[in-house]
Amino acid sequence: MTDSLFNCLINDARQCPIILNGVVCQVPVQMSVAAALLYLGHLAIRAHPVSGELRAPFCHMGVCFECLVSIDGQPKQRACLHQVTPNMSIDTVSAGLN
Repeated sequence: MTDSLFNCLINDARQCPIILNGVVCQVPVQMSVAAALLYLGHLAIRAHPVSGELRAPFCHMGVCFECLVSIDGQPKQRACLHQVTPNMSIDTVSAGLN
């Protein structure tokens, strides 16, 4: 049942370079930015602006707003709604989560 969720990792070995917090990384093509961050081991990608509690992608469909990052200089982008593109620059919202 979950085979279709991982087809891009198994059937498509092509890699896409992205720039995450200033570091060039390779991720499989066809991934959302949120999935790419998780793939790279970034479980927490921002801190809550009031409590400082670490936050991570939760719903992966654009409802919860827990995956906010800066994409190509545009702040407060939902990582789950953007597909990675070559040389996309992604910055996590708060420092120290790399």
